[in-house]
Amino acid sequence: MRSSGAPDAEAIAAQMQEAEAAYARGEYAEVAGILEAPAEAGNPLAQFRLGMMYRQGFGVGVDRELAMGWLEASAGNGYEDAIEPLIEIYLEKASEADTLEDGVEWFDRAAQRGSVDAQAVLGSYYLTGTAVTRDTRRGISLLEQAGEAGDLRAQTNLGYAYMQGVGVPRDYERAFQWYRMAAEAGLVRAQPVLGMMYQNGQGTDVDLAEAIRWYLNAYDAGANGADALLGNLVVAGSMSAREPGEAVVWVAASATHGNSDALDWLENQADEGNSDALSALAALYDEGEVVPQNQARALDYYARAAEAGIARAQLEMAVRYAAGEGVEQDYVQAHIWANLAAAAGLEGATNERNLIAQFLTPEQLAEAQARATQWREEHARDG
Repeated sequence: MRSSGAPDAEAIAAQMQEAEAAYARGEYAEVAGILEAPAEAGNPLAQFRLGMMYRQGFGVGVDRELAMGWLEASAGNGYEDAIEPLIEIYLEKASEADTLEDGVEWFDRAAQRGSVDAQAVLGSYYLTGTAVTRDTRRGISLLEQAGEAGDLRAQTNLGYAYMQGVGVPRDYERAFQWYRMAAEAGLVRAQPVLGMMYQNGQGTDVDLAEAIRWYLNAYDAGANGADALLGNLVVAGSMSAREPGEAVVWVAASATHGNSDALDWLENQADEGNSDALSALAALYDEGEVVPQNQARALDYYARAAEAGIARAQLEMAVRYAAGEGVEQDYVQAHIWANLAAAAGLEGATNERNLIAQFLTPEQLAEAQARATQWREEHARDG
């Protein structure tokens, strides 16, 4: 796109007026033809409008390359409205690139035009050396531009950089500031990190209440690891769960993350008859990831939890009786446990119960149903 020297202002004004009149008549193809001359003469408004027509296929065929050329010319002549659609094109081309390396040029163009998204992406690239030669100084600069503009990814990446001393001197106070900005704006993955900083007094005063608040926010939003952080505090006696079953979930997660004291806590709770703890221990011994796999102990815990009314344990017992896994095969007993789990609304229990029923005679099915009813009545009286 070129300028043909000093334009005739009156002629351009007339052409622009003619284009407006054609547009009002709905003669969009004619509008594009009229705009060519003032656009070539360097009129930024004509360049912008022609660029948008090629961008949208308005009166002309869609042509992203021509649209980009005219919008670049318009932006280069100081027409700010051209910048946003131009950035959109750059980001489209970056997302369509065959490789990350091929997309860098387009992210770079968008970043230079002020795209916060591009600054955040390119900043992380340069910080880590992804698809570019690593340049931590440039990475931090781009991330700070994006972070100050409110980009949550950039803020949490800056928090990590200052926390770990990546590309910058380690600075817990600045790390805390960036993580807090991201967490308060709703970035879930920043919230448990902020909680740990409050708990450990990194970049801020120790504040256990604030740590717990952020852990709970993160947990309720489904953040990975937040349950284990809460479990650590329950085991240490630093907090209580909002409800009894929740404490077991948290402490079991803590055990899974390697806290040996959490396993002891679960064992103590199981010895006191905590049915949720029994079920959690059964799963741990069944899976064998935290403790050595022990099917006998898992079965014992599942049986105790099932008898205590934990639906998941009841379904596990149904499966074991149906398969003869660790117990003598007994389809009647399997149906009883599956029936109880189904009555509790556990997903999958109804299908398991119906499958087991196919292996029972009518007399056996009646017996299983009667025994399940009896179990419920007895436990209702006990409760």
